Amino acid sequence: MRRRDRATADWAEAMTSPKPGAWDSALTLKDPALQRLHQLWQAKCRSDALPARGDFDPLEMKDWLGSMFLVEAIPEDNDFRYTLIGTKITQHVGVDNTGKRISEVFGPAGLDLYRTVRDECRPIRVHGTVDWRRQEYKAYETLILPLADDGQRVNRFIGAMVFQLPRA
Repeated sequence: MRRRDRATADWAEAMTSPKPGAWDSALTLKDPALQRLHQLWQAKCRSDALPARGDFDPLEMKDWLGSMFLVEAIPEDNDFRYTLIGTKITQHVGVDNTGKRISEVFGPAGLDLYRTVRDECRPIRVHGTVDWRRQEYKAYETLILPLADDGQRVNRFIGAMVFQLPRA
């Protein structure tokens, strides 16, 4: 690909990259599955310690597998990487971002979102429409939950993303 064509392709991709929707730190969760995931996370919290990834048994996560994602912190770069993205998410957004950094997928706004969850050690709800794929008709709700192997410093995230299509 010629340099100019590549620059045009990069610009076009940047203009259509997803941007995190509205943040809701009050956790006004609408979806019952996300409410249950939040309750499970709360049950895994130990007094003043956050749960670790190992606290979650894959069998108890089966209801969320297609809608779940896992993210790991990359401290040396102050970035984060998707280590797992459920098939329902990839089907709805049309791309599998497993292995990609948050900065690649969402840019500075995504970094701000994950840094906020990491620094405040608390969950956040994000909601909006899939406008970056020209699918404004498709609404989504996401729950991002912090995890800490040592109970204190967030080094991973578990979450789920659900979609709602308009009723016919």
